[in-house]
Amino acid sequence: MAYSVWMYDPSLALAVVGSISYGITFFAMTATTVQHRAWYFLVVVVGAAVEVVAYCIRAYATQNQSESGPFIATLVLTVLAPIFVAGGNYLLISRLIVAVLPENSHRILGIPGRRLTPIFVACDVIAFLVQGAGSGIASSNDWAGEGGKLGEDILMSGLAFQLAAFCLFLTIFGRFHFLATRMEVETAPHGWRRVVASVYVSSVLIMTRCVYRLVEFGQGTDEYAFNHEWLFWLFEALPMLGAIGIFCIYHPGRYLGKADRAVTCQDIADQDSATKSTPSTPHLTNRTRAKGESC
Repeated sequence: MAYSVWMYDPSLALAVVGSISYGITFFAMTATTVQHRAWYFLVVVVGAAVEVVAYCIRAYATQNQSESGPFIATLVLTVLAPIFVAGGNYLLISRLIVAVLPENSHRILGIPGRRLTPIFVACDVIAFLVQGAGSGIASSNDWAGEGGKLGEDILMSGLAFQLAAFCLFLTIFGRFHFLATRMEVETAPHGWRRVVASVYVSSVLIMTRCVYRLVEFGQGTDEYAFNHEWLFWLFEALPMLGAIGIFCIYHPGRYLGKADRAVTCQDIADQDSATKSTPSTPHLTNRTRAKGESC
């Protein structure tokens, strides 16, 4: 048997299926994001693109198992890609708070709603830098020896930080959801509950994947997780495909995009005109704006 840098014999068929599946998801996500002009969600498009590249390289690597470059590249890319998808979840919480809750209830657990996205995006950037540094150190040492172990430890600390940030995020997001079910404003976008459900699904899947990676790197390259391919497909490939795919079905741009706000603002303008011409007309615009909708 020829020399291989892999700990198992990777499947070409599965790598091709993974490449095609992520490719379809990438094109669907790109088309929907552009259609709704939801530019803030391009970060998830980037994450999907990185996944496509990772699995294409994996397909190549299955037929060139003696080359360390493709092995390292696909490993690093699959480790880093979920960080972009996590950022997409973080970008939605402030938008949902402003869109669904009355203005006097925008603080969640004492934190202003508009600051939540910057806080968690900062956590995402830190996780990316730490995991990127760890991957770089480990890769430069071929994931072996003391240098490889140091890189793995740094990478694991980044994964642990990402997991902790997600736990905090879901705690705050759960509090928002609790308030939203009781204090939803009349101007809340249609279908916001679908976006909330999608965030839950995506976040839990990413957390599942983080736990798997922590176990994998924690055990080391000689243990079960690193030496059995089925674990990779069950706890890495499928969860991340679902974490991205759920937003292809319920893309936030359909419910939180510019179209909804434009219609709402136009309705308010029409109400303003009607109010000026008919003094006896109830001032619906004031009530609407008092509930947090600004034009």
